[in-house]
Amino acid sequence: MATVIIKDQSRIGRDVLEVGLLKRTFDELNVRLIAANDNLDTANGFDIMSIFRDVFNEWFVADTSKKIRAVMLAKAQSGKHHNSIAPYDYKPSKDDPFVWDIDEPAAEIVREVFQMCIDGMGTSTIAKALRERNLDRPEVYARKRDGKPLPLYKNPNNHWCASNIAKMLSNIEYLGTAVTNRITVKSYKDKTRIYRPMDDWITFEDAHPAIIGQEMFDVVQRIRDGRRRPTKLGDMGVLNGRLYCEDCGGKLHIKRRASGEKAHYTYYICHRSRSHSDGAGDCSPHSIRKEVVEQLVLADIQRVFSLARDREDHFIEMAGRDARRKTEQSVKKAKTEYVKAEKRARQLDEIIIQIYEDKVSGELSAERFSKMLGKYEQEQSELTTKMDALRPVLEQAEADAQGIEKFLRLVKRFTEIEDLTAEIVSEFIERIEVGETVIVTPRRFSNWKDEKRQNVRIVYNYIGAVPQEGEAATAETREKMAAAV
Repeated sequence: MATVIIKDQSRIGRDVLEVGLLKRTFDELNVRLIAANDNLDTANGFDIMSIFRDVFNEWFVADTSKKIRAVMLAKAQSGKHHNSIAPYDYKPSKDDPFVWDIDEPAAEIVREVFQMCIDGMGTSTIAKALRERNLDRPEVYARKRDGKPLPLYKNPNNHWCASNIAKMLSNIEYLGTAVTNRITVKSYKDKTRIYRPMDDWITFEDAHPAIIGQEMFDVVQRIRDGRRRPTKLGDMGVLNGRLYCEDCGGKLHIKRRASGEKAHYTYYICHRSRSHSDGAGDCSPHSIRKEVVEQLVLADIQRVFSLARDREDHFIEMAGRDARRKTEQSVKKAKTEYVKAEKRARQLDEIIIQIYEDKVSGELSAERFSKMLGKYEQEQSELTTKMDALRPVLEQAEADAQGIEKFLRLVKRFTEIEDLTAEIVSEFIERIEVGETVIVTPRRFSNWKDEKRQNVRIVYNYIGAVPQEGEAATAETREKMAAAV
């Protein structure tokens, strides 16, 4: 007879089902099991207490896991990181390994990566540039910095990839924000890592020194959200991802046509139109020549830039006029209702305290107290819901008021704008809405061209659209400027 000797039953497992199956297997194979501390010997017959010991062993693990989760959550809520592993461009502080200091050599690389993205480079292109400079990738750099031995990596030490860059460009920890409670596991039985949604993250601003400014980070996120994969033909255009259809709201994708032996991009078209290869056919083309729209946008940016720089007071008045006219009355009403609801909520708190004291003193019956309390609590709940609905309106109004100031600070960063670059577009332009081409004057002779007009609305970051002085912001494109495609 084979014999298995263990210290106690927990040594063979803490899962009731698995341990029970294992014991049954031992019985079927005629294997003797001895647990010394538990006084268990299967040769002496069945011991029913061993079942309760198995249950207690699993309960102990489950309870310990629950306590560890509580400790980790408390640590996350305190703003401390779970470990001393810092992201690229940070290093653990000498005083406290759970606090991060800036690693300046790596921080310069991160700033360069963000600037490369603003300049129009994609993640794969940035990774290729870092490989060509023979820079160590993050995990290799950290080991060399900390004096740890390097394992035998499959890829070379300078093997930067697009996923490294994408993760870096979306990491809010570079803003000085500590992020905790991001990862968990299914249970103490299954250690599969689960990434929590961003709504469940716990963040603490100014927890460590910032590497990237908020404005630069926001610009990069807008670029990443609007980026499309480039094709083998190269440049997708500096306005790619910024053009939208005025009617359906879909994006305008860039198209190409042959010109001689070389194929190149020439115009943008609504991706939902029938003319687009993937279009559903429920929208018209809204096509516009690439050169025309870029010239138009550059001219308008120069106009707005000159106005904001040379006539700042007039620009502030004009830029905020439309927004104030639309929102001033509604915001004023929302603010009045919010203050009124907040005041009433405080009054209800005092009333509830008063009726509770009256109940304790015997001046108010228990039945009457319950009715009054239910009524007041229902009113409080309605007020809370109302304030929750009004709060975003007031916060948006405050953000709009700060938008012009942010735009003026942005203008002061540039001395002159002569060319339309990816950086200029990312910094200034939020979106460009393109209308359908309308024939204004039909051609009178067959060798003449139709005179066409097309609405182009340019929406700037922070301030929205800036209309022309004395006329609508309408762009005219004629056939002599852009031949029909």
